Amino acid sequence: MRLERAELHGREVPVISLEEGEEAVVVSDLHLGLRYGNRFLAKFREFEEFLKHLAARKPALLVLLGDVFELWSAKASEVFAAAYAPLRALAKLDCRVLYVAGNHDRIVAHLGRKRFFERDNLLVAPEYAVLECGGRRGLLFHGHQLDWKFVKLRWLWRLEPYVYLLSETLYALPWASEWVVALGYVALLPLVMAATNGAPPPLRLAAAASALLLSAPLIVLFWRAIQDRFWYGLVQPLARSRLRGKSLASPAVSRPLSNLLSLIEANGFGNVDFVVFGHTHVPELARGEGGRLIANCGSWVEEPGRPCCTFVRISSGRVELSRWTGSGEEVLAAEAL
Repeated sequence: MRLERAELHGREVPVISLEEGEEAVVVSDLHLGLRYGNRFLAKFREFEEFLKHLAARKPALLVLLGDVFELWSAKASEVFAAAYAPLRALAKLDCRVLYVAGNHDRIVAHLGRKRFFERDNLLVAPEYAVLECGGRRGLLFHGHQLDWKFVKLRWLWRLEPYVYLLSETLYALPWASEWVVALGYVALLPLVMAATNGAPPPLRLAAAASALLLSAPLIVLFWRAIQDRFWYGLVQPLARSRLRGKSLASPAVSRPLSNLLSLIEANGFGNVDFVVFGHTHVPELARGEGGRLIANCGSWVEEPGRPCCTFVRISSGRVELSRWTGSGEEVLAAEAL
């Protein structure tokens, strides 16, 4: 296996080339820490067993294609509780691991810019990665890039990691006192403004900046409390184009995917022979325009009427969409590269 670098959309992306006989396994949307009431929806125990199975099979590459950790709405303690066993199993894998950040684990993207763990066989890609196999070139990305709301509101969801970190710091205060502390900071605002009343403009400007900083904890806690209702209850219904649960046959998925690939190929990147993404939680393997192979990894989240614990396996001449049954692999679909 070889690792190189290329430029895509003005950004450096990793290019991994598999040798003959090597294979890659791609999983996405584990959402470790996701709960409903008192029950974890993420299949973290099943994923732990799957990783133990992979340790015996020894793939050359494991790709974690985004939203592995629920660093959007789950408490950090819940994420750690669900992730402990899988991470322990992951540490025992003798292969390179590629982590492509998603929209729910955007925090991980910052690790890619520093290249902290490349010597330890962990490679982090903030947006895209390229996989070359059997003379074919594939594009790997999480899939939120197909959702115009994430493109148009890029500034908003890129703030999410900072909102998450600050809110988790406040949640760590004893006796559930985060709201008391946040309100206490806001109570200082009249004192700050009164102290600078009639002061020179530079000092008034500094006071206004201080007021914004003092308000930040309350704003962050309020946003963390309403973000799911705002995003999924207001923005998504108004947009009427939520990608979750939509298949490749839906124009909401196929059109932005076609536009993205056309843009990439038109910028001198070369042909994209196959695509692997997630985000929609719908496992699929199909032929697209011009015979291009398109695979969706599905998810490891319990959802009514939808298969879970699915993954994609890529080798020099074949792509498989499979499901982990708890005791072995069940191939759902297969195509030649």
